Amino acid sequence: MKLHLRWISIVLVLTFISPASFGAVNAGGKCSKVGQTKIANDKKFTCVKKGGRLIWSKGNKTFSVDPVSKTSYPAGPTSFEDLIEHSEGISYAAWSKAKAAIQSSTARATSYKVLTGPNTTLANPNPSRAFDLTSKLYSNFKAPSNLSILSFSFNDRDWAESQMINTAPYSEWRWLKYTACATRDTCWGGGMFMGNSGEGILVLATEIVDENHTSGTVEAHEYTHAIQQNQMGRTQPWPPTGNWPPTWYLEGQAEFSQNAAIYFESFAFYTSARRFVSDGLFKDSQVDSKWIQDYFVVNPPSSWHSKYDRWRQYDLGGMLIEVLTAIKGPSSTMEVWKLCGEGMSFEQAFEQIYGKSFASVLPIISKAIALQLGRS
Repeated sequence: MKLHLRWISIVLVLTFISPASFGAVNAGGKCSKVGQTKIANDKKFTCVKKGGRLIWSKGNKTFSVDPVSKTSYPAGPTSFEDLIEHSEGISYAAWSKAKAAIQSSTARATSYKVLTGPNTTLANPNPSRAFDLTSKLYSNFKAPSNLSILSFSFNDRDWAESQMINTAPYSEWRWLKYTACATRDTCWGGGMFMGNSGEGILVLATEIVDENHTSGTVEAHEYTHAIQQNQMGRTQPWPPTGNWPPTWYLEGQAEFSQNAAIYFESFAFYTSARRFVSDGLFKDSQVDSKWIQDYFVVNPPSSWHSKYDRWRQYDLGGMLIEVLTAIKGPSSTMEVWKLCGEGMSFEQAFEQIYGKSFASVLPIISKAIALQLGRS
């Protein structure tokens, strides 16, 4: 569950490199230094020595071109084998596959019951858009069919608590006052709870109503949790135990989904949102490939949760989900939940879907993420 929603400022300056700016290069043409590289015609050429001569290689495709803006982006990975080589293209590849999934789907969110506090003004007056977009992102996977959306402000805390007790007695309803809405200034965010009988309640704290809390990202985040939990058939234990995917997978997928769904029409906006919510990660210089590899523990002991900043579950977990989405699309990441719900462990589900054990590809994933952060 996500108990904190950070506002997103869409302020972005990006410099995109046009392949043509690197000059003309022809495969087999003369070059001057072994290892020298140049980019032309959407390909990366390397100077190699062949038969005593220095010539340009045949070239490998390096850029993807956005069909709408015609802007060129680094090509994404096709497998774990070329993940490090194409680490610069991970983000665009993941966003592109998410966009394609949304645009090709006719899925709609499952019907739900609306419960809104008597003194509550919705921060996002159209939450159904976020639910529908998330449903399209994972069109082969459904949220609970018996779902209630509970929205409340600080003045409606007692009302919201009674609604949770009556609607979802299995939920951690005390969470509402001591965490989600402990004070007026911190009464924003959300949570998702699902009972063993298939009923669910998605809770939204909506005290803060301004332009920074109306994008729909928190609704998309929590609806992702609704789909995750529905695959497992119950609400998440905390911390996840047994065959539940790790917390960094749980929150990382929801973090990726909120940006990929809401900003599917603009890679620039997606990039801005992704960077803003991950600002602490980008600024933490200790996070290199070894640190990342040590962080992604599948069955962490209780000490793991006190060792690391809890927000790494969201931003670093989101970057791992982005890697998996870039390689095999968004549905693959939700398929993990379906297989775990059928009794597989996280490691078993991962290997069946991606053809490699998680342990074997973790060093590659960690290196690729570190490179995106500008580290080794």
